[in-house]
Amino acid sequence: MEIIIGRDATTSWLYVMVDNTPHIVSSLSTVPKSISRQHCKLMIEDDGTMRINNLNPQNKTYVNGVAVMSKIVTHGDKVELGGNHYLLKWEVIDKFMPKEVDIRPLKDVWETYNRDTKAVTQRKQRFQAIRGITPAITMSGVLISYFSGGRGLTFILAYALIIVLTIFFVLKTWKDIRKDDDYLKTIKYRFIKDYSCPCPECGYFFGFTDYAILTKNLDSCPKCKSKLKK
Repeated sequence: MEIIIGRDATTSWLYVMVDNTPHIVSSLSTVPKSISRQHCKLMIEDDGTMRINNLNPQNKTYVNGVAVMSKIVTHGDKVELGGNHYLLKWEVIDKFMPKEVDIRPLKDVWETYNRDTKAVTQRKQRFQAIRGITPAITMSGVLISYFSGGRGLTFILAYALIIVLTIFFVLKTWKDIRKDDDYLKTIKYRFIKDYSCPCPECGYFFGFTDYAILTKNLDSCPKCKSKLKK
């Protein structure tokens, strides 16, 4: 992540550009003209290391009173810009720096989603198996009809049973499939809501990616750049 720091030419307030997104920091005090629009750049690595780079030889950037072109800095360092030694306040920069968010609870979210969707799939497979019984019942009715001569109480009861069972299985399967389809929509909606960046200002959805793969491939949120605690 990179933060470019300078002076806004129109308002004379602090100008901060974070990953190509500009921000103007309003303040009661103006920024001296000795600070250019793109004066220095603060680079933040994934491990939290910060390095400040002076962007132009004509610019002046000081760390603890010493002029630098490039130097690793920490929050304890005093950073000043321009010939007027404008003090860069860390609390201002902190607003734009990546936060650390804990995504470990997302493991349970993924496992619950995976378990619930598998359960629905298994139920649908059982329903299909039940539907497969219907032709067997029909064939049994044909055989009964054949051996009973197609008449008599046995024949009537057998066919009545076939009709009742067929209607029951068809209606139950249709009802259960509709119920499961609605349940799948609920599961998916809840998953999209919960399987996202914990940062309140972000909420980025990490997609339908296995938690193990997610933690292996991502160190920070693609949207808010928050560092992911895994």
